[in-house]
Amino acid sequence: MTSRFTITLLSFFLVALTGFAQPNAGSTASEDSLMQSVQLLPATVAAIQAPERAPFPTQTVEAVELAKRDASMDMPFLLRFTPSLVVTSDAGAGIGYTSMRIRGSDQTHINVTINGVALNDAESHQVYWVDLPDLASSVDNLTIQRGVGSSSNGAGAFGATVAVQTMEFNEQPGGRLVLSGGSFGTLRSMAQWSTGRMGSGFYMEGRASRILSDGYMDRSASDLTSMQLGLGYRWDSGQIAYSAMLGHERTEQAWYGVPRIGLDAPADSIWAWAANSYEYGYGADSARIEDLIARGRQHNYYNYEDQVDDYRQDHHQVHVSQQAGAWDFGATLHYTAGAGYYEQYRSDDDIALYGGTPVITAGDTITTADVIRRRWLDNDYFGGIVQGARSFDRGGVQFGLGAFDYEGAHFGNPIWMAAGGDALSPQHRYYDNTGSKTDRYGFVSGDLQSQDGAMNLRGELQVRQVGYQVAGTDNDLRTLMVDTAMAFVNPKLGVDYLVSSSSRVFASIAKGSREPVRNDFIDRLTDAYPKAEQLLDIELGWEISTPEWSMQAVAYNMQYENQLVLTGALNDVGSPVRQNVASSFRRGLEWTNVWRPFNGFQWYSTVTASQNRITDFGFDLGMEPADISFSPNFTASSVVTWEALNRLNEEGIGSTCLVEWSARHVGKQYLDNTSSDVRSLDAYNVHDARVRWMWSRPNGSYVALTGYLRNFLDAQYSANGWAYFYEWGGEEISEVYVYPQAGRHGLVALEFSF
Repeated sequence: MTSRFTITLLSFFLVALTGFAQPNAGSTASEDSLMQSVQLLPATVAAIQAPERAPFPTQTVEAVELAKRDASMDMPFLLRFTPSLVVTSDAGAGIGYTSMRIRGSDQTHINVTINGVALNDAESHQVYWVDLPDLASSVDNLTIQRGVGSSSNGAGAFGATVAVQTMEFNEQPGGRLVLSGGSFGTLRSMAQWSTGRMGSGFYMEGRASRILSDGYMDRSASDLTSMQLGLGYRWDSGQIAYSAMLGHERTEQAWYGVPRIGLDAPADSIWAWAANSYEYGYGADSARIEDLIARGRQHNYYNYEDQVDDYRQDHHQVHVSQQAGAWDFGATLHYTAGAGYYEQYRSDDDIALYGGTPVITAGDTITTADVIRRRWLDNDYFGGIVQGARSFDRGGVQFGLGAFDYEGAHFGNPIWMAAGGDALSPQHRYYDNTGSKTDRYGFVSGDLQSQDGAMNLRGELQVRQVGYQVAGTDNDLRTLMVDTAMAFVNPKLGVDYLVSSSSRVFASIAKGSREPVRNDFIDRLTDAYPKAEQLLDIELGWEISTPEWSMQAVAYNMQYENQLVLTGALNDVGSPVRQNVASSFRRGLEWTNVWRPFNGFQWYSTVTASQNRITDFGFDLGMEPADISFSPNFTASSVVTWEALNRLNEEGIGSTCLVEWSARHVGKQYLDNTSSDVRSLDAYNVHDARVRWMWSRPNGSYVALTGYLRNFLDAQYSANGWAYFYEWGGEEISEVYVYPQAGRHGLVALEFSF
């Protein structure tokens, strides 16, 4: 691990020592310009952004907008008003473990990149936002592409893409401080600084953050810290930049959820239910049942005080770009190191499972004991990207090559055993396996415009080769042996046409492919390996943009083969279980609207109406076509902002007060793939309010005070869940667990810039 990191840093400093001429200077003054920096993007980063006339549904969110609505929440909650997006939080308040789905596609199908480097975990394809706390404070802008999107957006774009950029440097020195506090013991402190351009072209910036929260759910506290450092040097024909993002999280676990019967059922009904729930521990534990009755929506199954996830993840990136004639070239080296554990209390576990020896007494042989164990993951992810681009009179061409290697060690230690563990060392590993993954990919894309520039034709071709191996023993002492390789070819073709200076239409057809993840192999119920997913995505869109009104309307048809859908079940560490279905689709209409009838007032709204269906399961279990789990057929959002008081003078100095009312609607969701109303989540509506007062000072700095009131109508809803069912006495019995979200709660933030 150390040697790889050293090589990366040496690469940065060797190139940095080459020193070139001074770039042009710039200036900033207002809040918006302070936070929007001059474009100093390396070519590898710039090439990964969506092209200006990309024939895909695209939305860009600037840093200013993220900062204005940043209520100490994770990134998914800051994006919750974008089209077709649904968010959930294990702890119920948007801090800790959070996730999002776009068009019903879960987070394993959403390709997330930071400066072109994949943030998705290589083994699980999950995005653990909690590993980089307060990432939003370092974001310069992000682009969301729904559907397959552009080939340059990461190695395996599939259901959607979120491309995060953090490599823009401010031309002028400055900084920002944020202090906030609110419900559930939430406290946040953040300090951010930038040197601006120094001397012949050096730049430095940094950030440090700390977020504490008790969580809405019992025993779901979070202690999150992060740091970010950026260094850059620019010359006339190129630049180099280094980025380090360091994060550490310690979160109490709430991934088990709450039995739905415990939300509002009377005590006698809960006792009757618990009597038949021995499989998950309630029937044998009266204290746990009493806690469920007493705490209801805020109940947490886990009552061991150190039932925590403790993980550190450090990201290092070096980006270099250089102009050579008419070409722009760029290269990126990246390395991510992660290590941490999940601590768990287990009662009456088999001593032999952990390598212990049964205890023989005068009258009995003790074969089970209470155990505290830690399940570890220690991984390394590193690779490189090379890209180039050239523009012509009526178009351009881009190409890219990338490769990464990943190695993750999975092992477990029993750190305490009530009996039978005396002979075990603290470093004893009762299971141990390693997962290795390689990914090699390349793409080429090009644009060709008509003579008058009204029509733009874009074609892309991406090829990937993935190798994956797992060897060792699993947590239940099963022998693991996976060795497979897959190759994908993903073509894309799109066209957009400028109807007028304020209107355009676009259409695209694109193929996407995605390999199974580690859990798909490990949790499979048959000897056969899971299959790779294939997606044919057809998009048709229309956009209008005027000073008073902007609109985007999109129709999409995403047709899948062997889609890996969520079954509604969880594995033994709370990760969703997936299975292939032979044929399925997601089809819908998306509408995004921005209306600005007069200065200081804006109404932003989105509506998505869709169908998400499995047409052929591909196995003979007598299952009829059904709705895809966790895929609501209707979502909508509305954000109304009004600058109620504007006392700015012509130079932009003075105070303003902004009032915002926002609302989200998420339709009914099924928890499995049977379209059973019993195993479903009700539709819900959530209303939030925000008031922001800001005073802009003559020196270009500002002071802002923001109050957030979330879910002010106190909706009692659950945004996620899991379920299973079985037959007993000729009757189908359903067990449903949900993740209740917080009712009315608030936060106040004080912000200074300098």
